Amino acid sequence: MSIERLKRIDENRLEIPKDYKLGMRTNGIIFVDSVLENTLESGSIEQVANVATLPGIIGPSMAMPDIHTGYGFAIGGVAAFDLKEGIISPGGVGYDIN
Repeated sequence: MSIERLKRIDENRLEIPKDYKLGMRTNGIIFVDSVLENTLESGSIEQVANVATLPGIIGPSMAMPDIHTGYGFAIGGVAAFDLKEGIISPGGVGYDIN
């Protein structure tokens, strides 16, 4: 997958559209300006898209400007999940503070 498929929403946000990857339940939002956009790792974009496929996700899968590839979730990734239908992911909580 490539950064060309992302859509700039405004000067501070990129959208990963819901059709970027099969199984995405919601879109992804990366908070990044046009300068830092050039430093995005393809692996971290994929991880934001992967989180958007998880059961019970509420709202978009998001990533902050410090985004970089992690273990499951991108470092700087943020997601909310439904209490009954969602999941708890060690990658989202953080292995170092888990």
